[in-house]
Amino acid sequence: MGFDRISEIVDLERYPLDQLASSRVAALLADGQAALARDALFSLPGFVRPDAAAVMADELEARVPMASRYEDERIAYIDYNPDLPKEHPHRVTHPCRYHQVLNHQISNDSPLRTLYSWEPLREFLRRMMGYDTFYRSECPHLALTAKVAGKGDTDGWHFDGNDVVFSLLLRASEGGGRFEYVPNLRTPECENYDAVAEVFSGASNRVRCADLKIGDLNVFQGDQTLHRVSPVEGDH
Repeated sequence: MGFDRISEIVDLERYPLDQLASSRVAALLADGQAALARDALFSLPGFVRPDAAAVMADELEARVPMASRYEDERIAYIDYNPDLPKEHPHRVTHPCRYHQVLNHQISNDSPLRTLYSWEPLREFLRRMMGYDTFYRSECPHLALTAKVAGKGDTDGWHFDGNDVVFSLLLRASEGGGRFEYVPNLRTPECENYDAVAEVFSGASNRVRCADLKIGDLNVFQGDQTLHRVSPVEGDH
């Protein structure tokens, strides 16, 4: 299969984004907007067909030797405040380890790029987010990227610097690698540091674990939602 048609990549019977005016798409948009307001996460299970997801995953794994490697400790916030005590949640650091395949390393004929460039998907996501305008990034490095995690790799607790992330799960780990999050833990008016500290200590009962599967398309608002990927176990 060459994945020349979007129907070979996307399950259009389940998600008819090629019919954006249809009542089924309207229902998807309503469900998505309600889920984002409530949970900060909306998943479309099995959006990408299994054969296409497998090819995408194989292509990305083959590029790991040339991928960027990130291995560092970082705080959960975008801004850094050295005036706060070291034990303050704003200064606590978390391990981050993974490979990242960059946009220019993903081939133009990849089914992943075909999906990224598919206009109905862009328009569907624009409508879901309620944006007046929504453009694809033209950055040669970061427009389309993939994180590849091996044994011990993790993406520590953090808030995102952007208001939404669109992602696909293309390969599951043997163990670990769980997407854990606390919806809407902070607001623009209140950082809720006590609750953040509870999450960091492992004492919080508010942490959720998303049951993500291969092929799922995920819309996630992580700017106010604390989240992480737990350490990967096993060789994949």
